[in-house]
Formats: sequence, structure tokens, C-alpha cells
Amino acid sequence: MSLLAKLRCFLRNLFSSQSVEADLDHEVHSHLSMLIDENIRAGMSPDEAQRVARMELGGIEQVKEQVRDGRIGNWLHSVLSDCRHGVRQLRKNPGFTAVAVLTLTLGIGATTAIFSVVDAVILRPLPYNSPDRLVLVKERIPKVTPEPIPICAPDVLHFQRENHSFVSLAAFRGDQFDLAGGTEPQRVHVDRAHANLFSLLGAQPILGRVFTPEEDQTGRTVAILSYGLWQREFAGAPGIVGRSVSLNRKIYTVIGVLPATFVFPLPGMDQGDAADLFIPIAFTP
Repeated sequence: MSLLAKLRCFLRNLFSSQSVEADLDHEVHSHLSMLIDENIRAGMSPDEAQRVARMELGGIEQVKEQVRDGRIGNWLHSVLSDCRHGVRQLRKNPGFTAVAVLTLTLGIGATTAIFSVVDAVILRPLPYNSPDRLVLVKERIPKVTPEPIPICAPDVLHFQRENHSFVSLAAFRGDQFDLAGGTEPQRVHVDRAHANLFSLLGAQPILGRVFTPEEDQTGRTVAILSYGLWQREFAGAPGIVGRSVSLNRKIYTVIGVLPATFVFPLPGMDQGDAADLFIPIAFTP
């Protein structure tokens, strides 16, 4: 059968199903009549001829079903029929329909959210420099808890001083501050971070600079904005570097803006939401 003939058959089966079914019914009954006539000519009685013909044919509905299964595009017709039947059933039961739609909505939403986290944290490579060489260091106290715990400040300094395994070690800690100085006062996610965190992750600011090691000291009030906060609260002002903002009623000077591609911590990490801005970790004595 040529491609054009197959296309005509597909369209006829799809859009003229009633006519196709009528033709099928006529064809099957015509074939049955021919078998009955042959049996009568062979000397059978009419009743016997009909019984033998039906046995030879194999059942009218069974023959029709076999022909339908062999039609071009029958699968699509079956899908459309099932959809129409499903819609009719849903229209008859609005309460069940509402519950079904709500269940599907919650299921799809939860699945999408879970996949987004899994994709960002597990499947997709980390969007940082040399992601296969990055590790997150934690401590364990088995007699206290089986779960790992964050590293305390004295241990961070000890590990940095005694480190012989890693190229670089940087600490960070999430917090929430009150921000003033943008469009309106608000609560923002702040990460205290060592100066070398940005070079370790391969983050280069698009404006200004990152912290210097000298700024990892108490009393150094400088801040680096995320791209999102810069756009959202400062309208992407090109002169943002050097401006002052208030964090927990303390004045900080903006020294840089990070690119839109830099998000830290990533969604799904135990360390909290992505930071809106960064300040020096500045361990006290």
C-alpha cells in the first residue's frame, strides 16, 4: 500500500468511524451469508448451514475486533474513545472529578519539586569550579548523635592550619538579617563566608570585588550582593559598589555584585536557602 493510500485510510478510520463500522458490519454479514449459501448447496439444511458457517467464521464480533486491531491508526482512535469515555464519567461525578484533579495537581507539583532538587544536587554537575573535587566537611560525635554536625569555629581554624589534604578550605554559615537601604526594609538570607570561598568555587564578581583575607576580621563591615538582590532591591544600579546598606541596623559598604549564574548554597542543600548577600565570617576571639 502506498503512503498516500495509507494516509487516506488513516484519515477515514479516524474521522469517519461510523461509516467504517457500517462497512465492516455489512462485509462480515455478507461473508457469513456466502458461507451459509455454500453449505446449503452442499446439501445441509438452512439451520445446519448457518450453524456450521458461524463456527467456520469464528464469531461475528471476534472477526470485527480482529479487523479493528489491524486498522491503520486504530490505536489513536482507541485513545480518543477512552478519553471521551473518561470525560463523560468525570462530568457525571463532579465531586470525584475535583478530588482527582486536586490529587493529580499535588502529585505533579510534588514530583516536579523533588526532581528539581534531585536534578540540582545529584544529577546535574555542581555549577562551580572543578565540581568533582569539591567536598563538604562535617564532624561526627557518635556518642551524642549519629548524624553529622556542622564544624565549630575553633575546629575550622585548626583544620585550615593543619590541612595537608585540600587545596583550600573555606567556612560559611547561613543567617537572616534585616536589610534597609533598598526599595523597602525586608528580611534577607545572609551567608557569612571566608574570603577564599569565592575563589574556591570559581565565582568572579561582575561588579567590584570579593573579600580580602584582611577583611576576615571583626569590625570589617563590607558586603557582596547576589545578582538577584541587586536587581530586585537596587534595580540593577551600576553605581551600587560603594553604596551603604543597613544590616541589622549596622552600616555595611557594598564592594561587589556576583553573577546571575552563581547561586550558593544550592536548593536542597542542608545549609539553607540561597544567600541574598555575603559578609565576612569574621570569627571573634
